[in-house]
Amino acid sequence: MKIAKKRYLYHKLAKSVFVVTLLFSILTSMVFFLTEFKRASEKTVVMINQLLDTVESTAAISAYSNNISIGEDVLKGLLRNDIVHEARLSNGQDLHLTQVRNSEVARQTEIIRILHSPFGDAEVIGSLSIIPEAQYNLLEARHSALSNGISSSVLIGLTAAIVLLMVRSSFSRPLMKVSDTLHAIEVGEQERLEPLPHNQDDELGQLVQDINGLLETLQEKFSAEHLLREEIEMMGQQLRNIFDTTSAGIFLLDETGKLLAANPTLSKAIRLPEAMSDSLLGQDFPELAFAEPELMRELMRLAAERNQSVAQDMCLKTRADTANTATWVHCLISRQPALSGAAHFEGVVYDITDRIAVETRIRHEADYDPLTGLLRRQAAERQLIKLLNAPANQNKAPAILLLDLDYFKEINDTYGHDAGDYVLVEVARRFHDCVRTSDIIARLGGDEFLIILVNCTSEHIRQIARNIIIALSKPIPLNAATTLHIGVSIGIAIGDGYGQTLEKLYKSADQAMYEVKHQGRNGFAINQTGSGIIVEKIAAAKSAIVATMKNRAGTLKIGRFKRSKSPNRWRCPRYEEA
Repeated sequence: MKIAKKRYLYHKLAKSVFVVTLLFSILTSMVFFLTEFKRASEKTVVMINQLLDTVESTAAISAYSNNISIGEDVLKGLLRNDIVHEARLSNGQDLHLTQVRNSEVARQTEIIRILHSPFGDAEVIGSLSIIPEAQYNLLEARHSALSNGISSSVLIGLTAAIVLLMVRSSFSRPLMKVSDTLHAIEVGEQERLEPLPHNQDDELGQLVQDINGLLETLQEKFSAEHLLREEIEMMGQQLRNIFDTTSAGIFLLDETGKLLAANPTLSKAIRLPEAMSDSLLGQDFPELAFAEPELMRELMRLAAERNQSVAQDMCLKTRADTANTATWVHCLISRQPALSGAAHFEGVVYDITDRIAVETRIRHEADYDPLTGLLRRQAAERQLIKLLNAPANQNKAPAILLLDLDYFKEINDTYGHDAGDYVLVEVARRFHDCVRTSDIIARLGGDEFLIILVNCTSEHIRQIARNIIIALSKPIPLNAATTLHIGVSIGIAIGDGYGQTLEKLYKSADQAMYEVKHQGRNGFAINQTGSGIIVEKIAAAKSAIVATMKNRAGTLKIGRFKRSKSPNRWRCPRYEEA
């Protein structure tokens, strides 16, 4: 790199002063020359007038007497003066004399003297004229101008030299010292400018103080910036470590869903084999990772439309090495504008499989009876309400069956709650055998159940009720020595398809079941609007109960059904071995 030659301010100042001095000297000399030329011209006029005064009488005699000889002597005498270029004498008649100096100069203004009669009668007898010598004026002016120019130039030069020396001593040298010292100071150094001994109270001293103050400020800023840079580098390293080691997968997608960047954890988060980890970039991320790619694309669309972060629980694509188990992740995605104008999507995914499993288990425990595996009341009612609110052209109005087990309390009292639980589990299994997979079975509590039949005709409903009664009338073996017997009372209500409410259906079915209980149990009844409640008993079920009341030791006595104190309820006395 070529180093530029150093140019001092003092040298530039000296050159400027020299040029200004030269121009000023030339201008002064010109002014002096013109002034002296004018002064010389005026002096010449005065001198010529004095010459005219001297020769005026002689010239008047020559003109009056018409004497050429005297006239020529007068003119020759005038030409002996250096200030006269040409002299003329004329009397207006026959006398016309002219004497000219042999020099070629510019013509000057002619000075004319009128001649009068030498006898004092004021008669004009002629004229005597002189043309001044211009060369004389020029020489005089040039000499004076040269002398004055030299004097002024010397004076101006000395003054300029003195001023330059003073400027160099008082300003230029201290300023050069300050400049050289400042130039030698490196960024971040503690060195400062030394105060100038003779300039502490003037502008240069103030300048040194201000420069030192500025250097102090720059040093503080530099130190602060250095610390800030170290903090930023440390924070950047921490963020890089977090980006690389976090348990969440971080990714960047373009507007088409292709993967632009990802942290090392992403492949683990979406359950990719290690062999595929190095080839993620450029692939279609929704297709690569998720079981429902369109759900991910919809998430991207929502993020772009709302211009804010959106989140969704999503199931990953099942892979051969995951034993076909469902893996769930929580995906958070937001739209970020790129510098080029194209949209980018930033996202985070982290595994929530365990959380989904816990939620599923909790939801299952909340919705299903732990003993029978049937739906609980709230879960069944949610589905029933959904069916009741469905459009009429989608499905037929659902029918509900309220079921209450007969003789279940006696089994609990006689054989204990374990036997009762065993009976409930067996009853639930027999319910499943009697209905379709599309139908809904729920345990309302104790020995009460609810069955919801969907898209079912009235005759089909009756057939299902008959099948349930027959199935539950079959004996339930408790152990090798004991066989249990139960029955069931069923109240049926069929939706009319006109916005019937859940409460109305329950009330209608409960009225039908009450009527079955009132007429001896182990049957079903349908509560139809305008037709009343019709109870139907199943003879085969009754004969099956009676036939199985015998055991290996003999025949059990079956007491007559007695009315309990509670109205509209029936109880069966405990049976004993005969």
